Amino acid sequence: MGAGPGRSRTNRRRDEGGGDTTSRLRRPVDRLWRWLSLTGDRRVVALLVLLSGFVAIALADTVIAVSVTETLADEQTTVPLVSTLLSGTFFLFSIVVSVNSLFVSQQQNPVAQQFGRIQGIVEYRRQLEGVVDVDHVPARPEPLVRLLSGDILERAQYLQDQLSTFDVEVRENVEGYVASLAEETGEMNQELRDAESTFDVTLAMMDYNHDRQINDLRRLRAEYSEHLDERTEETIDELLRLLQYFATAREYFKTIATRREFALLSRDLVLTATVSAAIVSAFMHFLDELPDSNLLVAGAEAVAFAPFVLVGAYVLRVAVVSYRTQAAGQFVVDERGGDIRGIRVDGRED
Repeated sequence: MGAGPGRSRTNRRRDEGGGDTTSRLRRPVDRLWRWLSLTGDRRVVALLVLLSGFVAIALADTVIAVSVTETLADEQTTVPLVSTLLSGTFFLFSIVVSVNSLFVSQQQNPVAQQFGRIQGIVEYRRQLEGVVDVDHVPARPEPLVRLLSGDILERAQYLQDQLSTFDVEVRENVEGYVASLAEETGEMNQELRDAESTFDVTLAMMDYNHDRQINDLRRLRAEYSEHLDERTEETIDELLRLLQYFATAREYFKTIATRREFALLSRDLVLTATVSAAIVSAFMHFLDELPDSNLLVAGAEAVAFAPFVLVGAYVLRVAVVSYRTQAAGQFVVDERGGDIRGIRVDGRED
C-alpha cells in the first residue's frame, strides 16, 4: 500500500495530522472553516462577516481615538470609498446577472438536444439497474448514492473473500483497500443522513476518493492478472463500472448544485444590492444633515460592502467544491495516497 501493507487510511491521517492531540486542537478551526466555506447559509456568513467588520472598525476608532471631522461631508476617506463602492455595486450587479443569464441560456437548447440529455439520464439509470441487479434505482440523489456506495463496498468485500487464499501481501493489500473503502463509505453515509438538498449530497460525496479507488483496482488486476480466475475478474470489472457510475453521478449532482448556487446568488444579490444602493444613496444625499458619528460611518461602509461580501461567500463555496471534486477519470489529481502496494503520492512510485 501507499504507506505500508494493511495500513488503514485512519492511521495515515493521524500521522499526517501530527497525532491525536494536534488533531483535536485543529477540529474547532476545521469545523469553523467548513461552516464558513461550505455548510453555512451564505446570507448568514455574509452577515457575520459584515458585523465583524463593523465591530472591528468601531473598536479601532474607539481605541485609536479617531474622531470624524466637523461634518461627514468633509471626511476625506469615507465619501470617496462609499462612492466607489456604490459604483462597484452596479457593476457587480450587471456581471452576476450576465453570469446567471449564461446559465439560463444553456438550458435553451433545441428539442433534439433536450431529448438527448433526457435519454442519457434514462440510459444511465437503465445500465446501472443492470449492474446492481435491481428493477428500479432511486430517482432522488441521497438514496441513489447510498445504493451505489453500498454495492461498491459489498463487491469489494466479496473480492476480499475471493482473494483470501492468495499470499499474505495480496491479502493485506486488499484488506487495506476494503478498510479504506468502508471508512470513506461510512463517513459519507453519516453526512448523507443530514442531506436536505442536492448540494448537501454533493458535499457528502466530496471525500469519496473514487479516482484513487479505480486506480488501485486497476493496479491490483495488472499485478496479479495471471492468478485471477474468471469470477474475480468479473467482480473487479463490476467494481470499476460502479465506481465510474459513482463518479458520473457526483459530477451531475455538482452541476445541478452549482446552477442552484448561481440562481440563489442572483436572487440574493438583487435584494442586497437594491437595499444597499438605496441606503448608500440616501447616506450620500443627506450627508450634510447627518450627525457626526464614527458608528454611522462604519455602518454606511458595511452596507456598501454587503453585495461584495455576499458574492464572495457564494463564490468561495463554489470554488471549494470545484477544487475538492476534481474529475480526472482514470487519473489521480489529489494528494491522498492509495491502498495497493506501490502507489505513492511523492511521484517515486505509482
